[in-house]
Amino acid sequence: SPDPFTTKDSVFIHKTGISYKSPTYKKHDFSEAPKFTQSLVDRSIIAGYNATLSCAVRGIPKPKVTWYKNKMDISNEAKYRMLSKQGVLTLEIRKPCPFDGGVYTCKAVNDMG
Repeated sequence: SPDPFTTKDSVFIHKTGISYKSPTYKKHDFSEAPKFTQSLVDRSIIAGYNATLSCAVRGIPKPKVTWYKNKMDISNEAKYRMLSKQGVLTLEIRKPCPFDGGVYTCKAVNDMG
């Protein structure tokens, strides 16, 4: 017939042998153990004036930092204030006195080490 014919029915044409396989990606683990990029340096300070000690660390995930004085954890002592900004770790000693002399260390730990 010369007139076109339309229908409301749909037609499904099944294509065999064609399948989509999503690409496989290697999972990359960016984790790394903490590494100090700047070490603490020996300092002499003036009694009565706030003093700061600084070092820098990097690691993924972000390391948990603990400060020590003569191998004793000082994290909960009010005399000290610990700051961390973009991997730069700072220990502020408030109004130090001769008793505050000693060996200060910083320890950084994450799941990688």
